[in-house]
Amino acid sequence: MIDNKIINEIVTACKKDARLFSIVKEISQLNKEERLKIRRKASIVLKKEKSVDKEALTFYFVITEGDVVEEILRRINNGEKENA
Repeated sequence: MIDNKIINEIVTACKKDARLFSIVKEISQLNKEERLKIRRKASIVLKKEKSVDKEALTFYFVITEGDVVEEILRRINNGEKENA
């Protein structure tokens, strides 16, 4: 399972950047097989990449892990309910 700190960082980033939130929502709609394909591609590129893009690829790698994307959306939605 992905570190709780990383999940919280993604939640915070999604609250600040609608584009990231949109990506998370799109990934949440994919089935496990489709997520695995994205994860494999990100993994292959991550092994080769040595630039700033590594952070973006890591983002995709993390949100395609297990049920992480659902947890991110749950935390975002709970935060919105608390602020309402």
